[in-house]
Amino acid sequence: MKPDDALPDLMVGGDLPNGHLPAPLPADRARRRGRGTLAVAAAAIGLALLGSFFVRQQRATDPVAPRQVSAQEASEEAPSTLAWLSALVARDGRSVTVYAGASAECNELVQPRAAVAEQDGTRVVIAVKARMGRATDCATSGEPIPLVVSLPEPLGDRVLRDAATALPPPTYFERDLPALSSDERWSPHPGQWASTDDGWYQGYNGPGGSHLLAAARRTADASRPAAVATLTIGARKGVITGGAEGSWTLWWVAGEVTYSLRLTPAEGSTFTLKQFKREMGRLNWS
Repeated sequence: MKPDDALPDLMVGGDLPNGHLPAPLPADRARRRGRGTLAVAAAAIGLALLGSFFVRQQRATDPVAPRQVSAQEASEEAPSTLAWLSALVARDGRSVTVYAGASAECNELVQPRAAVAEQDGTRVVIAVKARMGRATDCATSGEPIPLVVSLPEPLGDRVLRDAATALPPPTYFERDLPALSSDERWSPHPGQWASTDDGWYQGYNGPGGSHLLAAARRTADASRPAAVATLTIGARKGVITGGAEGSWTLWWVAGEVTYSLRLTPAEGSTFTLKQFKREMGRLNWS
């Protein structure tokens, strides 16, 4: 028998001592270890991909919170044409103050401006452009902002219209009010009212700590208490409401607008009806 003929018989386990298989060769051990490592890595990658899928599915179903835009970010966006609330026409008819504001709570207009968009013989269209941003102070964000527009010629009988709505917002005229700005006894201070209110208000501090509030509103929206007296000043005839225990108010109508002046005495003081009439008569109604 040739020496090589005995090699096949050595691969039979029964012919080995104690029935053990021969130890694997080093190359076989490396291949098995490599296949185990690959299997573990494949399993890990599969779990990672599966987890990523579920995360994406969860994020897709989560509600998206609205993004708050700061005033700085808003200043970088294109301005929008916004509706304005009301307008006050100066005595010369060439200067118009329109009032605009943000209706949403704690928002404010960023870099607002107003200008004449178009005009003809019957109308003047004013456009207000601004960006909307988050207010830096929510306590003052609800107040309207006055924007002054200069007209090439007096408004006259033409109608003011809003470029955003094509409608005529309430328009008030200084010519229908006493000239308080030229009266040194009364010092104006900024009016404060809600940016959703289309009325107009202006406060004045007066002699001895008294206070005067001028207001205007469309007659269709105005309401007043029962009259206690009447008063005629120039071409205007008004009615008086109130009482000496509080304040007196003079009301009059011009066109479709109701105007009023409320006089409040200093704390601890009172005005009689006669005193109130005298104070109203001292104002410049021309």
